[in-house]
Amino acid sequence: MLSLARSVSVLDYLPPIFHEVKEMIEIAKVENPVLEALWQEIENGLLDQFLLSATNRGIKRYEDMLHMNVMATDDLETRRFRLLTRYNEQVPYTRSVLRNLLNSLLGDEGYELTINGADKTLKVKIELTVKGMFDAVGEMLGRIVPQNMVITVELRYNQHSTLARYTHAQLAAYTHDQLRSEVLS
Repeated sequence: MLSLARSVSVLDYLPPIFHEVKEMIEIAKVENPVLEALWQEIENGLLDQFLLSATNRGIKRYEDMLHMNVMATDDLETRRFRLLTRYNEQVPYTRSVLRNLLNSLLGDEGYELTINGADKTLKVKIELTVKGMFDAVGEMLGRIVPQNMVITVELRYNQHSTLARYTHAQLAAYTHDQLRSEVLS
C-alpha cells in the first residue's frame, strides 16, 4: 500500500544558475530522499485515519486502542478484518442484522448460517475461501450473540459435488486432507 507520495527535486526550486553548481547538486541529492520520506509520512498519516486504507502502523494503533491481541502469523489483511469485525459490532442484533454483518465480512456466499431458536443454537459454516477469518468470526459471534445460545463455527469442507468436476488423475495430485480442506484451483 505504500506509495511514494511525491517525487521531490530540490533543484527545481532553485534558480537555473544553481543547477550546474556541484555543491548544490550534492545538497539536493542529500535533501531529496529526506523530503520524499517526509511526504510519505504525511501520506501515511492521512491513510491511517481510515481503517480500510491504514498502513501497518495505523492498524497497530487501532489494535492498541481496542486492546486486541495479535498473533505473529497474522498478515495485514487478517488484522484489518478483525478490526472491521470489532467496529461493525452493534447491539442488539437481529437475524437480518447478523446476516448483513456476515455478508459484509465474508461475502454473500462465504458462509452458511443456521439459527435454531428452540434449541438456542447458532451455527456458522465458513467457506474454505475465507478460512483465514475463522477465528475472528468466532470471537465476534462470542461478543454479539446472546450468552444463552450455543455457538458453533465450522469450516464448510469440499463436498463430493465440488470434487466431481475433476478427473481422478487431477485429484491424485492432492492428499486426502488437501482434497477435504483446501481450495482447489
